[in-house]
Order: sequence, then structure tokens, then C-alpha cells
Amino acid sequence: MKNILIAIIVTFWALAQNVNAAATSESPAIDMVSYEQSWLDREGTIALKNNTSENINNLTFVLEYLDMKGNPMDYETFSYDINIAPGMTKKLDIPAYEHSRRYHYYKTKDEFGNPAFKLRYELKGYNTPEVEKSDNIITSDYSNRTHHDAIFPIIALIAVVIFFGIYVGMYVLVAVMAQRRNRNPVIWLLLSFIATPLLICIILLAIGNNRTSEY
Repeated sequence: MKNILIAIIVTFWALAQNVNAAATSESPAIDMVSYEQSWLDREGTIALKNNTSENINNLTFVLEYLDMKGNPMDYETFSYDINIAPGMTKKLDIPAYEHSRRYHYYKTKDEFGNPAFKLRYELKGYNTPEVEKSDNIITSDYSNRTHHDAIFPIIALIAVVIFFGIYVGMYVLVAVMAQRRNRNPVIWLLLSFIATPLLICIILLAIGNNRTSEY
């Protein structure tokens, strides 16, 4: 009788271990296999594996960005139209995290001491009919971010052009004012390089026309 009880206990314990192992080894329908991003990359590369028996046509997932201590820093939601066959893995390019601040994925080699981050992947859904058909990421957060990233260099270039135009225009103004006041433009241009064009313009206004030619 004692041996029978021991056998029953051992059997239940083995079944419990099998159930626990099955529960802990269960993978999401679409799992993140790897991620790559160096500090130079404008796009990171994520590899996703289809663990289901059906073809994946679209998916939505969240990437949570963590510091090296595991503390959350940011997160982003991504939606893609994609084709992953059952049991297969496919790589996708997604916007790099904090490219402008030279962040890199901690598993990607970096020899310059740039800040690193970790990732936490969470699948939100797949093969949903309401997902829009697009070759690009359709999340509004990323659309706004890429729009701002694209327009900032244009604004900066326009500002530089305007500043350069004003800067050159001040020297032209010095030459014109000097000539109209019967003064040597070359001399006054040289003075404007030593001082500033604005100061020379004020001096030319103050001293007025030259009655005797400087030539």
C-alpha cells in the first residue's frame, strides 16, 4: 500500500513538472528572434518568427526600450503588412531608437562608449482585417516623428541661407554707402572686417558726405 501511494505521488509530481515546463516554454504566436542597431544606423533590424501553423499577413507589436539596468525609457507601437510563412523567420527594418543621440542595441558591437539600450517585445495582434494596407509603419507617433525629423534640416538650411545673405548684404551696404558719400569703398570695407558692418554703417551715416575726394 505504501509503495502504491509513493508511486501515485511521484506520478502526480511528474505530471505537474511537465505542465509547468509546457507553460514556461510557450512562445507567442510571433516571437522576436533578434534585433540589431548600431549608433550609426537610422533603422534597426528586427527578426520575427512565425510560431503558428498559418501564414502571417499583418501584425502589431510594441517595443519597450529599457536602459541597461532594465528601467523603462520609452515605447513604440508598430503595425506592418508582412508575409511570414508558418515556422519561418523574417527580418524587418524599423526606425532606429534615438539615432540622433547615438544609442545602440546592447548586443550590437560598439567601441565608442555610446549609450546602449535593451528591448522588451510584446505582440499585440496579427492577421487583423482592420489593419491598413501599407508598406510602411502606420503608427501616428512614428509618422509625426519622421515628419519632424525631415523638416528640421530644411528649416536649418533656410535659416543658414538667410543669415549668410544678411551677412554678405551688410558688407555690400557698407560699400554702397561709402561710394555714395564720396569715400573709398575698399578702405571702408576693410574697416568693416576689423569692426563690424553695422558699426561702419552707423559711422558713415554720422560723418556724412566727403567734400574732398579720398581717391
